[in-house]
Amino acid sequence: MLKQYGLRATFYISPRNREFVEGDLLTRQEIREISSDFEIGSHTVTHPRLPTIPQSQAREEITNSKAMLEDITGQEISSFCYPGGAYTSVHTQLVKDAGYRYARTVVRYAFMVGEPYEAPTSLHTYDHWSDLYHHCSDLWKVARFAKFRPVNPRQYYKWDSLGRAMFDRVAGTGGVFHIWGHSWEIDQHNDWERLEGMFRYISARPGVKYVTNGELA
Repeated sequence: MLKQYGLRATFYISPRNREFVEGDLLTRQEIREISSDFEIGSHTVTHPRLPTIPQSQAREEITNSKAMLEDITGQEISSFCYPGGAYTSVHTQLVKDAGYRYARTVVRYAFMVGEPYEAPTSLHTYDHWSDLYHHCSDLWKVARFAKFRPVNPRQYYKWDSLGRAMFDRVAGTGGVFHIWGHSWEIDQHNDWERLEGMFRYISARPGVKYVTNGELA
């Protein structure tokens, strides 16, 4: 679908992710095939939450994943994503030391690059409203996004409706619209049609530049 709608993308891959059985992981050939059309980014080797492991192990996860993916793709890997969005200033430095030029967090409702090693995002392709904590947090963020105008927040309960409004805002005023998600979540919620609708909506817009995370950095 990304190719169909002419969209650029970064795929963050953890080649030995322990949260999935081996048969569900991408093969070397599949990773290589993706890299022929899109950017491949590092997501550590086994996908641990970095603050929960020793610093020496975190360094190995960060550096070894870069080396493994570069060996597979034959390309430089310059982008990194913190597993679960969990990191400290120590891990930011480890990412810099490993030679990455960009690292993404899971912070949402942002429309700028910001600090390239703690880069925020705009939209997660997931409906957070069923979770009470995220519901309260998102309600406030939606209000800020709407600049506290008296809008019905229900119109933003669905991530694709919110995403269209976010994209329109950025397309009209400038900035970065950064959409991300997990394929297994899309599968779990049968959201491929919604995702394609989002891709269709944001594609081929005059004056909009479509880039990977590495190109953004």
